[in-house]
Amino acid sequence: MAVLIGNLYVTAVVLRCDFYSPLQQRLQLALVWLIPVLGAACCASFASIHRHGASGPDKPFPKPDSFDLPGGEGNSL
Repeated sequence: MAVLIGNLYVTAVVLRCDFYSPLQQRLQLALVWLIPVLGAACCASFASIHRHGASGPDKPFPKPDSFDLPGGEGNSL
C-alpha cells in the first residue's frame, strides 16, 4: 500500500513539473511504475533538483586576459 501511495505522489510531482517535455514525463512515469521503489525515488530526486535549481558560482569566472600567464599576448581574444 505504501508503494502505491508513493508512486501516486511521484506521478503527481512529475506531471506538475513544467520543465520536462511530454516525452520526458512519459519516460519518468514508466520508470516510476515499472521499477516502483527505485524508480519513484530517482524521479522524485530529479524533480527536487530541478525545482530547487543548481546554485551558480559565487564569483564570475575571470576574463582570459587576467590570468597573467607567460606569453600573455596570446591570451587576448
